[in-house]
Amino acid sequence: MTATDHPRYPFPCQDVPVDGRRPADPMGLSALYDGLAPVSRVRLPEGHEAFLVTGHAECRRVLREQDTFQRAGADAIPPYPHTSPTMLALDGREHRAQRDLIGNAFAPARIDRYRPTVERLTSRLLDALVQAGDPIEVNEQLAMPLTLGVIGSAMGLPDDDLPLFRTWGDLFLSTGADRAADNERAMLEMTAYMAGRLGGLMSDVDPASEDVGLLSVIAANAVRRQTGLEEAALLAASVVIAGWETTAAAIGGFLFRLLTAREQGGDTLYRLLAAQPHRIPGAVEELLRTTPGTAFESAQPRRAAREVDLGGVRLRAGDLVIPAVDRANRDPDVFEDPEHIDFQRTPNHHLAFGGGPHVCLGAPLARLELTTALRELTRRFPDARLHHAPHDVVWNTATSIRHPVALWLDLAHQEPER
Repeated sequence: MTATDHPRYPFPCQDVPVDGRRPADPMGLSALYDGLAPVSRVRLPEGHEAFLVTGHAECRRVLREQDTFQRAGADAIPPYPHTSPTMLALDGREHRAQRDLIGNAFAPARIDRYRPTVERLTSRLLDALVQAGDPIEVNEQLAMPLTLGVIGSAMGLPDDDLPLFRTWGDLFLSTGADRAADNERAMLEMTAYMAGRLGGLMSDVDPASEDVGLLSVIAANAVRRQTGLEEAALLAASVVIAGWETTAAAIGGFLFRLLTAREQGGDTLYRLLAAQPHRIPGAVEELLRTTPGTAFESAQPRRAAREVDLGGVRLRAGDLVIPAVDRANRDPDVFEDPEHIDFQRTPNHHLAFGGGPHVCLGAPLARLELTTALRELTRRFPDARLHHAPHDVVWNTATSIRHPVALWLDLAHQEPER
């Protein structure tokens, strides 16, 4: 088989979950995936050969074994965005040094410090929805201001500066062979901004300070570890981008799925959560498993550092490896009836936040934001519904993050008694 005979990846259609069970699949995307082995050769848009890893065990191994499957040399290969020099593109000692600057600020045991901010901002935004009246748009009126506001507050950034990060984030995450310069320019501008804010903090930092602001944490750790200003600023910029865009997209994607998928009795899954709020934590995990967060259904590619056997396929040193985490999250060998949304699925070892050294730092904060948003939305607006027909909802293709471009809802309700 020649390189041109291998399946082209990403596949020619993107799944849009309109029936709650199998995604809408007009071009046979599910059949293409179902026909693949856990590790299969594919061809990327510019002709690069790669190995697409769809098996859960194999995907988890790629994510965990950083010495064998490395980010070095695998960056900015279309359609994947240019992520260098952020920690997304780093391995080994350089990667650990970046992560160490944030310390354990996002550890599950410490995440409660952010809860009051998340709950207060969620409540304020939902109050504003009531005042605005139907229809409301989820991205602009809830998801983006919530997640960007939370990470901005956690970092100690001025509210007036937050729109800058929306612009930079869209540029940094834009995709296509011609967008590498935009990706790099956005990161350079964010890093320069953060250097301006960190410079004073690092010169005046108290090494014994217990300040919980993330910029102060980064500054203090940079001083302790004798890390340069540029490296500290790069980490701070990366944290802001990672801290809001994907979670904002998840809020929109989750709501679309909940408002279109139905349980056996006929009610939407959204109404189910409104009636049974104790299921919301499990719902968040299951929606993370079943609702793809990126346009490519995969994590950033890796390079095999040596010859290695993966899922019965022999890889050579230098081979490009793509961990397809969203498909691994549907591996029938791990998840019974994988296309079914089961809020009580236990265990639920999904890979939505990655794994190994590159596991998402902000996963506990993202879970807090998603859980709070769904809990308060379903409590206050139990009868919410889509304003447009599901097939009229347009999905983002401008960046690597998957979400509805605009998700309009009708709240049309009378709030339940508090």
